[in-house]
Amino acid sequence: MSQGTIYLVLASPRSSLFKDLIEYYGLDIKISDTSDPEFAKTFPLKRTPSFKGPDFILHEALAIFVYITSLIPQNHGLYGSSNLDYAQTIKWLSFTGSEIISGLVQALYPLIGNLPYSKDGVDQALKDLESYIAVYETQLKQTKYLVGDKITLADLFAVQSIRWGLQYIWDVNWLKQHPLIDAWFKDVTQHPIIVKSLGDFKPLQKALPNAPPKGN
Repeated sequence: MSQGTIYLVLASPRSSLFKDLIEYYGLDIKISDTSDPEFAKTFPLKRTPSFKGPDFILHEALAIFVYITSLIPQNHGLYGSSNLDYAQTIKWLSFTGSEIISGLVQALYPLIGNLPYSKDGVDQALKDLESYIAVYETQLKQTKYLVGDKITLADLFAVQSIRWGLQYIWDVNWLKQHPLIDAWFKDVTQHPIIVKSLGDFKPLQKALPNAPPKGN
C-alpha cells in the first residue's frame, strides 16, 4: 500500500529536500506537483510542500519532515542521537523555514517581479538576512555542523536555502565574506542524501543587482 503523495515545487527550498529523502530511502511515496488536480482539491491554500496520506493530510514542511522520516525503517540519525539533538534539529528546521526562507523571499521576489519592487525594502531584507546568517555562523564557530559533529536534517534543509540564495542574491564574493558558511555548504552538499542534486552546484559569479526587474 502506498504511503501517500507529496506535492512539491522542486525549485523551492521548502520542497527540494523531500524528493532527495524519498528517493534515497526508497519510500513508497508518490512525488507530484501543483499541476495535479488533486492538489488544489485537497489543499485549497495551494501551498507546498503538502502531503496526502491514506486517510489524513499534512501541510507545513516541519510536520511533513517529522512524519516522512518516521517511515524510514533503519536508524537514520537525521535528528542526532539524543533528545537534545532532536530538539536542536527541530529548532534549526523551524529557524530556516521561518527566518531564512522568508527573508530570501522578501529580498528576491521584488527583483524578479513576484512582489512590488522597493530598493529600500530589498536593502532591508538583505540586511535582515545577514543577521539570520550570523546565527548560523555563531553556531558553526562552536560545532562542526548545526547540531554537533554530525550532519543532521537541520543541515540538509538549511543548505537548500543557501543554494537558493546563491542562485540569485548571493554570489562567490558573498561566500568569500562568509568562509564558515562556504566551508559548511561545500561539506554538507556532498552528503549521500543530497549529493546528486547539490554536489555539483556552482554559485553565481555575480548576484542580481538591487534594481527593478527588467521590463518594469
